[in-house]
Amino acid sequence: MKISNQVLVRHVALTAAILINSLGHPASAQTLSPGIPVELPGRTVTLKRLESLPFVDSEYSRRFKFDSYDNPKLKELRARYKLDDVIAGGTDEFQRQVLLMNWVHRQFKKFGQPSTKTRGALDILNAIDEGHTFFCSQYAELLVSGAASLGWVDRPLALRRHQGVAKVGGSTEHSVTEIWSNQHGKWVMLDPTGDFYLEKDGVPLNAYEIRHEWFYEGGTNMVFVVGKEQKRYHKADLPIILQRFPGFGDLAIHPDELDKYGFTAYIPNTDLMDSGFDYAGMFIVKDALCDGTKWHVRKVPANPAVDPYFPMGQAAMSIVAEQGKLMVTLKTLTPNLDHFEVQIDDQAWRASAESFTWNPRNGRNRLSARTVNKFAVKGPVAVAEVAVTALNRTN
Repeated sequence: MKISNQVLVRHVALTAAILINSLGHPASAQTLSPGIPVELPGRTVTLKRLESLPFVDSEYSRRFKFDSYDNPKLKELRARYKLDDVIAGGTDEFQRQVLLMNWVHRQFKKFGQPSTKTRGALDILNAIDEGHTFFCSQYAELLVSGAASLGWVDRPLALRRHQGVAKVGGSTEHSVTEIWSNQHGKWVMLDPTGDFYLEKDGVPLNAYEIRHEWFYEGGTNMVFVVGKEQKRYHKADLPIILQRFPGFGDLAIHPDELDKYGFTAYIPNTDLMDSGFDYAGMFIVKDALCDGTKWHVRKVPANPAVDPYFPMGQAAMSIVAEQGKLMVTLKTLTPNLDHFEVQIDDQAWRASAESFTWNPRNGRNRLSARTVNKFAVKGPVAVAEVAVTALNRTN
């Protein structure tokens, strides 16, 4: 799992603040903290390293409803359109997610105002075959459900320019998605209409990071990564012409494309084939840039860099010394969770309960943990390392 230093610092801090004090251990239990020895019978244990995305139970995480493994529409979508073959060429999880985005982008043959009110990935694909026209909302809808069918969590976002109209080209509003990347340990924006994501210093960005970089840092440090070939462009390279559609013209990534992130709205459900978009429950990131422009009135997160970005798929790890033993507890927000797995040192991974006793030997020890969902998708790996020293006591 490749996690940026910025993400790790924030998540390790959140782990300490949110997780460790919320698991209901007895008052006599002593939580292991880095560098502080804890005495057990005949030995001391010192936590040397703990990398663990936190479990965050918040107003915003609780808003979300995720599609179900048991949904037959997901199974049909995955099988009928051979999505396993679509992503097979990816060498890692994120490349496979990018290949899925590219597949979605290529399904649409006519772009423009929708010519039918069809909703849901299966019905949209049928309507494409019938010659219907669609635009960005249906691109996002198809990617969200395609990802869900493969066991990934991809959520829809609605965007709106903070100005009244586009300065250069394109629409006033737009739809994109954010997919949870187990590989990067963070949410990543995927735009299936433009078939691109953005990165900075090699790390793919979420919508809030894009918004901040574009409006407050000039946007020159971001890279537009386009298509399955992952061609890289900069702000100075815009516009990027993607495709010409009869009756519409050129579909392009315009020089003012990212002005659409002025208002960034998070739609809190992924079960789109059954429920459609939960616009009523969405929440919106905006600031003074948006003053004077009217859009939907919704809850605005107090901390927009953090509140929408609760981790997923984690095995949030807490370790305490309790009654002479090391007790490990794992917590997670993993839709369709099947089980936890743990690995001790270099032994094989094995299924695990969410709470268990760890008996490290003298010397350096490593404990790794992860989730596995019902689609067999593995979550980010949490790692704890402890040093155990025998006590030498004389009478």
